[in-house]
Amino acid sequence: MWTASRILVTTIALVSQWAATGSLLGGRPFAELLARWDAGHFADIAARGYPLGSTDVAFFPGYPILGRGVAAVIRPVTSDAVPVAMMLVAGLGGLVAAVLLWRLTESTAGPRAAFLATLLFVVGPYAVFLHASYSESCFAAAAIGAWYCAVRERWWWAGIVTAVAGTFRANGLFLLAAIAVLYVTRRRAAGKPVVAWPALGVLIGVLGFAGYMLALWVQTGRLDAWSEAQQHGWGRVTSTPWTALADTVQAVLHHPLASARPQFLLDIVFAVLLLVAVGYFVARRRWAEAVLLGLTLVSLTTSSTYVSLARNTLTLFPIWIALAAGAQRHAVGRWIVTGVLVVGVVLLTANTHQFTLGAWAD
Repeated sequence: MWTASRILVTTIALVSQWAATGSLLGGRPFAELLARWDAGHFADIAARGYPLGSTDVAFFPGYPILGRGVAAVIRPVTSDAVPVAMMLVAGLGGLVAAVLLWRLTESTAGPRAAFLATLLFVVGPYAVFLHASYSESCFAAAAIGAWYCAVRERWWWAGIVTAVAGTFRANGLFLLAAIAVLYVTRRRAAGKPVVAWPALGVLIGVLGFAGYMLALWVQTGRLDAWSEAQQHGWGRVTSTPWTALADTVQAVLHHPLASARPQFLLDIVFAVLLLVAVGYFVARRRWAEAVLLGLTLVSLTTSSTYVSLARNTLTLFPIWIALAAGAQRHAVGRWIVTGVLVVGVVLLTANTHQFTLGAWAD
């Protein structure tokens, strides 16, 4: 399924370039076919590190470090070592994420649900970012891997893999909170003490995020270096929910980039859907999933605008698992999954087209 997704996304990208430029690659190397927007920052970090005072510190180091390592290995055989390495690492991350999602869903809901959950994941609305030179695929692989370890109650491994996730994206902190809730609820359900050695394993999960914050503090002398970079580089500041919503609506109506306006509208739509998903998990007393989705929702709806909110749903794997499991239980669930699949492929096509041509794709 991952291979089919890769072929689909690549085909859409090639056709988009050909229609726009008359060339399948648009004069770009193949490794940069899906390297737009933030991909350039990741590649620069992989090649040169973080220059002192650069706002590139807004990007976590896990993905560029992996890209730098792979580039060092393949440099003797290619002159485009960094772009090729970033493409390979992102692609491998997406593959690992898909395999782990299958295994996780299969262990909790059976093989048919595993098929559906993985299909929803690899052809979802923003699945282009499983293949683009972005950090989403690597974060998804680590997040799903950590959850898989947690549901098997291998808490030390869950903490270690959560720490790895924290080197890819700030969302690793939300993952840690959810894994901690999963630990508490499972220990209590089993009649085991919560304060025990496995809890220390879970707490290891903070090391990825905290380690990067500490490194920035040492380098810059500022505890808020990351948030400062977010503000100065991308205008992200904490806002009240109503201010963030109002500013997002303004972006829908008046953003200077016409291609950005429908994306901001999608961000609002996905915020509503994410709120519904949080309510679903709360109603079913699935507290860990509710925490993961809820913290993500709160974070993204109290930023300057909802920008990238829709894209962030790609890595919220409990949604795909819940949809797939629901399709096994009743006909309404099957109709919902069918609708999600159709809409997902349509949006995946549109977002891949936009992203390939350098237009706004969230």
